[in-house]
Amino acid sequence: MNLSTMRSRAGDRIRNGLSHGPGSECVPGPYDAVIVGAGPAGGRVGMDLAKAGFKTLFLEKRDIVGVPVQCGEGLSSFGLKNAGLAENPDWIRERVKGVRCKLPDGTDFRVSLPGFCIDRAKFDQWVVQQAVDRGAELRLRTKVSSIAREDGGWRVQTDRGDSIQTRALIGADGPASNVARWAGLLQDRQYWKAVEYRFAAKDWSYPCDGWLLFYFARKYRGGYAWIFPKAGYFDIGVMASGDMKTLMDGLCRDLEVPLDRISKKTGGDIPFRYTLSSLAAPGLLIVGDAAGMTNPVFGGGIHPALYSGKVGGEVAVKALQSGDVNGFLEYDRRMRASPFFDPVLWETSAIFSKWDDAHYNFAGDVTDHGDTNDLSKARAFWRILTRHPRYLREMGDLLTVRRGLSLTQKYGW
Repeated sequence: MNLSTMRSRAGDRIRNGLSHGPGSECVPGPYDAVIVGAGPAGGRVGMDLAKAGFKTLFLEKRDIVGVPVQCGEGLSSFGLKNAGLAENPDWIRERVKGVRCKLPDGTDFRVSLPGFCIDRAKFDQWVVQQAVDRGAELRLRTKVSSIAREDGGWRVQTDRGDSIQTRALIGADGPASNVARWAGLLQDRQYWKAVEYRFAAKDWSYPCDGWLLFYFARKYRGGYAWIFPKAGYFDIGVMASGDMKTLMDGLCRDLEVPLDRISKKTGGDIPFRYTLSSLAAPGLLIVGDAAGMTNPVFGGGIHPALYSGKVGGEVAVKALQSGDVNGFLEYDRRMRASPFFDPVLWETSAIFSKWDDAHYNFAGDVTDHGDTNDLSKARAFWRILTRHPRYLREMGDLLTVRRGLSLTQKYGW
């Protein structure tokens, strides 16, 4: 069998949930690495491990990689590049210019950063496929039931009765990660709630003009509502901490959405603030949503997940090659030093949660309803001084918000 045929058949298996990897059944170890969860974070770790020649196994509880989708499906071009990946037309639904922030008074301002609305299921499959093509094994419909230390590595039990020995364990098992909890690393989890409706463009559409639309207002309590254009249909949703039904009903009413034409509903928990004693232990990494790797301002999780997978892959390969399981601890140091863990992000989110509609409208006026890329600190200060002097007493908060949004613009989606 030639390589192209092998890859094609492996891809079909990943998309259709039929088998475990390129041409072989999954045998219970021993493995160099077991990755619990076949999403973008776990997939990105697996790419590096398999490329380095390590015997790698994905354990995925779902029937099909990436399904069901519980994601807004926005990813910046920079986020993709930052994870060491190249774009692929197979998973691009629509190219976008960035985010247009809609304000309570009907005005807006723009945050330019090109990116994509993606097909998340195809994207996840594409990432995992690259690991499988390099030799990783994938086992679907397999839920991990317990983990335990054993002989300097790990023993992983599954609901299929498997008992798998591995040198390293990667927790990529999503927002409700059991691996982080079982390993004794998780201390606390806080979530946003999110709800999203999908409409075919023939039933309802909105003039997004190539932008992701974010709606900010006091009622979202630091969260926001959105409209994402996706080449043939539109997704609208709300991320907040309040009464989700009331907020979603209000958004649909304001946008004149035909609720009898909803083609798909989705929702769930989005990590907001996770407290872990460490993101790593000897022979163990926690990556992506399992580590709460979501931007607390925009709620974007794909870019942080991919980046954590890239760093995790580099660290795991280096540690396994050296034979020193303590080398995995480097991952915690690198991630906590990254922009994704800068405390100013949570400080910005906390400030937004206290803002009333007047504050959001004020922010738009400070930008002159233009692009944040064109706004200098001196120009912003001058507009506050001459147009909104009463906000000078909040200058500390405003400088925090400016720093938080600057990081979010680049690392938030």
